[in-house]
Amino acid sequence: DHGRQFFTRANDFGFSKSAAETLHIWDRDKVLADVVWVIRKFRPDIIVTRFPTDDTKTHGHHTASAILAAEAFRAAADPKRFSEQLQYVEPWQPTRLLWNSWEAFRARSRNQTPDFAGLIALQVGGYQPLLGKSYPEIAAASRSMHKSQGFGVEVERGERKEYFKLLDGKPFEGDDIFGGIDTSWSRVEKASDVGKQIQEILQKFDEP
Repeated sequence: DHGRQFFTRANDFGFSKSAAETLHIWDRDKVLADVVWVIRKFRPDIIVTRFPTDDTKTHGHHTASAILAAEAFRAAADPKRFSEQLQYVEPWQPTRLLWNSWEAFRARSRNQTPDFAGLIALQVGGYQPLLGKSYPEIAAASRSMHKSQGFGVEVERGERKEYFKLLDGKPFEGDDIFGGIDTSWSRVEKASDVGKQIQEILQKFDEP
């Protein structure tokens, strides 16, 4: 799927029951610095945590990753935090911090009525014609490769929605997680005409 992975210096020490234990063994400040570095270098508009910051919903490693993401969301924009990095990168404030909520799916599995209040939906069940697979198929293949924990999931096609909860940053605008964020070429220096040129190329393209 051409995703890029970034890694911290967190110790892989086995199962942990609490975020406090995890952050102690990982060395919280050191790993936080790694996360801040990636934010400042990659400069994302949106950060999505896969797990919640609540220690009662998952295990320590997962919770700690969300806690660090929430702290790094603000720390990356603060020039006083990890200032030694600023000789290579500049402070950066992402627009939104989101949690990819699983509450709706958990409710369904328990025969409960899902509560979508405060959540924004994103359709992720699209088809990737260049790969000949749907995005859920690609996700299933990726998940099934997580062999150290015995994962294996069914391959699905069709519509599928993921739900997102705002944790920090600018409130949602409309029904788009990127609502209110300039994602056009105009934000890139000397590239204001690129978008227009791309549209002209697409209009003239004659598929054989």
